[in-house]
Amino acid sequence: MLMKIRTTYSYLKLESRRYKRSLVSLITEVIKFSILRSIGPQYYLLAGMADKKMSWQEKCGHLSDADYHKALAVLNPKPYRKITQNKLTEKALLTLANIPTAKFIGFYHPSNGFDSEGRVLTNTTELEHLLSSYQDNKICIKLPEGSGGVGFFAGKIKIKKHENSGIIIQSLIKKNEKTLQQLLENYADLLANEGLLFESYVEQCPEYAKFNTSSVNTVRTWVLQTEQGINVIGAYFRIGRNGSLTDNGDGGGIMCPIDINTGTLDKGLLTSTPYREELTHHCDNHAQLEGIILSGWQDIISCSCETLRKLPYTRFAGLDVSMTRDGPVVIEINVQPDKDGAAYARIPSILLAQAACELKEINHG
Repeated sequence: MLMKIRTTYSYLKLESRRYKRSLVSLITEVIKFSILRSIGPQYYLLAGMADKKMSWQEKCGHLSDADYHKALAVLNPKPYRKITQNKLTEKALLTLANIPTAKFIGFYHPSNGFDSEGRVLTNTTELEHLLSSYQDNKICIKLPEGSGGVGFFAGKIKIKKHENSGIIIQSLIKKNEKTLQQLLENYADLLANEGLLFESYVEQCPEYAKFNTSSVNTVRTWVLQTEQGINVIGAYFRIGRNGSLTDNGDGGGIMCPIDINTGTLDKGLLTSTPYREELTHHCDNHAQLEGIILSGWQDIISCSCETLRKLPYTRFAGLDVSMTRDGPVVIEINVQPDKDGAAYARIPSILLAQAACELKEINHG
């Protein structure tokens, strides 16, 4: 506890110098904020609340962890969350609702597996036969219950019959080649319980790839449905690091808050640091971040709102959307997105509590 206090104190000293505010006033405000809103200093630092430009009203527009989950309990009833928390059922819903998403190839499982045509997919012979029809195509492997990029793999299918090795999959990052059997060995402990989801690889458009070519860079939109309609209440752009397949913050990725009215990027943030370490350019390839307007922004807004409209018993979601040459594609639906995203992008999460209160009043007449 003492170490945590010392660390927080040192970060507040940094913020004091950066924003030219007295340390005493910052500490006083942190204590006041903690008492009134039940939000601790870590969130205060992530949201950059030491900034004089951020009004007290804006700061009070953020929910505590407890209030966030209370709102979620009303907006997104728990029995229905599993629909999108499992990637297989999520894929089924997206496909059925005609929402743009990566093409489903198959679900590989020793007893329950099936491909996109409904054929059995329970052994390596069946899987090899299926993947042979995707020669020279890029595919992805995901864990149905995976999160944060854990277990994700992307590669290109090759067939080398003359070497008697059958299906070969070349990693998109390391460029090394593995047989299908070698690749499956990496998932040996998970196959029996979870299985593996195979789908086509999403090719992002050049305007999005320029930020980092190795990862599919996505927009995370926070979408909320109220009696007044469905709206995007906040968003941020997630960019991967050099050599990384994913854009996740847990993997050192960069997050840029987005002006939801224009699609303009703000300074980038490294989520690996406990305060707002802002970047005007990508720290690996030096691609400009601040001030860039994302192409197809209104299409992303429309796609996000239409996706939420089609989700059963769900009034709030964090959607991961990629932009391709053909338009936006939904990568993933999060019905309980990380609340810290609201801190980084300065999203007024209090809107969730207001929507939940409104819904309770309607339900109780």
